[in-house]
Amino acid sequence: MGDNSRPLRKRRIKRNENEPGPTAGSALALRAVGGLCLATVPTLIIIDDHKIIRDALRALMGQFADLQVIGESADGRNGVDLVLAQKPDVVLMDMGLPGLNGMEATRQLRERGYGGGIVMISMHTERHLVQGTRDAGADAYVLKEHAFDQLETAIHAALRREPYFSPQLGDLGGDPGMTGGLTPREREVLQMLAEGATAKDIAFSLKISSKTVDVHRANLQRKLNAGTLADLTRIAVREGIAQL
Repeated sequence: MGDNSRPLRKRRIKRNENEPGPTAGSALALRAVGGLCLATVPTLIIIDDHKIIRDALRALMGQFADLQVIGESADGRNGVDLVLAQKPDVVLMDMGLPGLNGMEATRQLRERGYGGGIVMISMHTERHLVQGTRDAGADAYVLKEHAFDQLETAIHAALRREPYFSPQLGDLGGDPGMTGGLTPREREVLQMLAEGATAKDIAFSLKISSKTVDVHRANLQRKLNAGTLADLTRIAVREGIAQL
């Protein structure tokens, strides 16, 4: 997490009084100081559980002269803490994160006051997942198979807090899915159960009692018409909440 972090780069730019200033969509934010402008390069954090993907994304970001990667994380919970501590201009996040998936990590970031851009990268095309991610607060949703072609556009849209969704997704309307009626805490518990966490593990991680975990599990089984933990696991994987 946060490895290879570097201090924010700034470039000094001499402004001509007759030249127009940057547009609202410019990636560089300009701050006037003593007759000069300091151009601040937007910062970015990558959250993905596969190091090879993080390395590939960092290399791709290195091709964009107006972006700087300042940190990385391999899971959702630590990623949320890193973003809140570092306050990057934009977050590049995988949907299928262990412990806390990208949708719920996005929801927590927004609930805890993060106001930067969030770009979700996912292999999932299910409408309820895309819509759920947007409702959670993501600005952009890019399909992994089109990431190298679309990420630059998506990131710059997110920096402006404008929506961008891979054109291949089409209309975002549709079925909310089986888990559409779950609360955010129920989705967290469902993901952790599906990933093999015990009630004690979940209680410790979420800072709740084991009895509360049992109540959440019972509610999940009732709402999802799931008789066993195996049934819950199958539903979580099918709905894109957990990956095994």
